[in-house]
Amino acid sequence: MKVLLVSTNNLSDNGVSTFIINNAKLLAKKQDIHVDVLAPNEVAEDITIDLKENKVNVFEIHDRNSNPKQYFKNLVSLLERKKYDVVHVNGSSNIMSIELAAAFFAGVKVRVAHSHNTVTEHEKLHKLFSIPFNMFVNCRVACNEAAGKWLFNKKNFTVIDNGIFLDKYRFNPVVRELMRKQLGISKKDILLGHVGGFNEQKNQAFLLDVMKKLDSKYKLILVGQGGMFDQVKKQTEEMDLGDRVIFTGSVHNVPDYLSAMDVFVLPSRFEGQPFVVVEASANGLPIILSDKISRESNLTGKLEFVSLDSKTWVEAIEKADLSSRGDESDDNIKRLAAKGYDAVKNADDLYNLYAEKLKR
Repeated sequence: MKVLLVSTNNLSDNGVSTFIINNAKLLAKKQDIHVDVLAPNEVAEDITIDLKENKVNVFEIHDRNSNPKQYFKNLVSLLERKKYDVVHVNGSSNIMSIELAAAFFAGVKVRVAHSHNTVTEHEKLHKLFSIPFNMFVNCRVACNEAAGKWLFNKKNFTVIDNGIFLDKYRFNPVVRELMRKQLGISKKDILLGHVGGFNEQKNQAFLLDVMKKLDSKYKLILVGQGGMFDQVKKQTEEMDLGDRVIFTGSVHNVPDYLSAMDVFVLPSRFEGQPFVVVEASANGLPIILSDKISRESNLTGKLEFVSLDSKTWVEAIEKADLSSRGDESDDNIKRLAAKGYDAVKNADDLYNLYAEKLKR
């Protein structure tokens, strides 16, 4: 079985990339499958090396947005040359038609569309591509029920959970002390944390308004990179919050940063099933998130959904229970495992889905 996992957005440090990378590595361990990954960007060397060490090739075809005709032509050429059995396209809209059509014309038997969100930033194109999308897709997958119903309407789809390597994210008190010392966070400080790309969806700037209303003992760490990184950093200085907000840029040890935090905050304008919520839950963190995020994210029954009003967020943060972190981590990992949010199980489910579709 030859499988190509396609990222329609940059393959980097984001949730969809985590799904693709984790599953590529796990699937590649099986004896009768060969897995490649396709990205529309220049992929960081460490990601490429990591995947190659796990016997996964990374291909890059650029200009998906700036020159879609050339992108399509190059993609058809790759698919015809490699003769894949399955092309699994990861995105959040009908614009995945580009990859699905290329797979169809290249003779790929199983063409998977995987919905990772409950909204798109490109509504006009999404509507325009509705007919070709339904012509070329023959296997529908979603990260949860909300994301599936949003993209596929009344068509049948399979839910593959956004599982993680649960033990990797378990709370570590030793790492916590080391990280807080490294970050200059005292025992009296309460560290709020966010992990995600800097963009309109993730809405990091909202947290600056919240910080302005909180006591100075509250600090904020923003983990990640992205198009709005410099803008938010400049805004932080303009609001005189430079000594209370930490910017890490892109990192590869997210579990360590989670252990250093006291409260996880996610004020997204929209989300499907955020990987980072699963990760923060496994770490035992109290989690406060926007009410625009799917309630299906509440896998532990402990999340607090709050409207995007800074005063309401201040109240929620000040009431957060910061005790018994280790016990919370252990309990949440058991709950997540029971609900199937384990990366190894998810990869097995994916493999079985491919095999089933190829038999037809």
